[in-house]
Amino acid sequence: MARDHNKYNPVFLLSPARSHSSVVVSMIGGHPQLYGFPELILFDQETIGERIVAPPSIGKQPPGWNPVAGVEAAIAELQYGGQTENNFKEARRWLEERKTWTGIQVMDHLLELIYPLRGVEKSPETSYKMENMMRIADAYPKAQFIHLVRHPVTTQRSVQRYYFMYKYPTHCAKGWINQHKRILQFCQSNVRDRSIIMRSEDILNEPYIYLRRIADWLGISSDNESIEAMLDTNSSPYVRFGVQQSRIWYDPFFLERPTPHRVELPSSLDKPDEWDIAEDVWSEVVELAERLGYGSVSANCC
Repeated sequence: MARDHNKYNPVFLLSPARSHSSVVVSMIGGHPQLYGFPELILFDQETIGERIVAPPSIGKQPPGWNPVAGVEAAIAELQYGGQTENNFKEARRWLEERKTWTGIQVMDHLLELIYPLRGVEKSPETSYKMENMMRIADAYPKAQFIHLVRHPVTTQRSVQRYYFMYKYPTHCAKGWINQHKRILQFCQSNVRDRSIIMRSEDILNEPYIYLRRIADWLGISSDNESIEAMLDTNSSPYVRFGVQQSRIWYDPFFLERPTPHRVELPSSLDKPDEWDIAEDVWSEVVELAERLGYGSVSANCC
């Protein structure tokens, strides 16, 4: 039987890591007509069995690493009634019995569990490869995509802090460039009529304006009650430290302070003096940042 594309019409946030995506997906997913999933990471392998044994995409494998922590949390919550130790075991057993399932099949199951709400999901790994995003585009022809962006300086400072990459500013800059270019190519070539670009700073600093714009674009209610629900991120069952690897499915810094708040938006695209980055690389950062909606650079940028 053909899949019902009116039922399978999720919303995906596409962004590099450290783009405020945890708080933004929690805000958007709090809308009464939507459901914010934890970070599922379902589309970077062919099967859930491959995902179960996948190493971290960045950095070394930490103790207790669980590649399917977000999926387990969602299954435990939605299928077994809550994120208890026993329900996590049941969720893992459920996944182990379906190792041949694709990520799309698992996502379909989750969407069935929340129907008639629409799912909202973000995983930075989704946009690591074009083929990952194409899996989604092919499977969900009515899905909508939000290309979430953050100022390159604050993004890279956050990457350096989170992944202890203070000595690798060029690597961070090139990663920011490559991932955003990939997302732009995907959106413009494949889902142009189903995608928008949103600056995370706008959503966090002017939430009533920009959450309403997002709701209108998604074709859902944008009344005050809906916007207030989106601002209540603490109502999400995933916005808390849980019994198993909750640090994996959401940014731990966000979980420590899970209420939306204003964030820094630099007034220029100046390269920090302490970053030893080649002029041509930073010029590419500036050009792309301006394309993504950030201000012009001052005369001493490079």
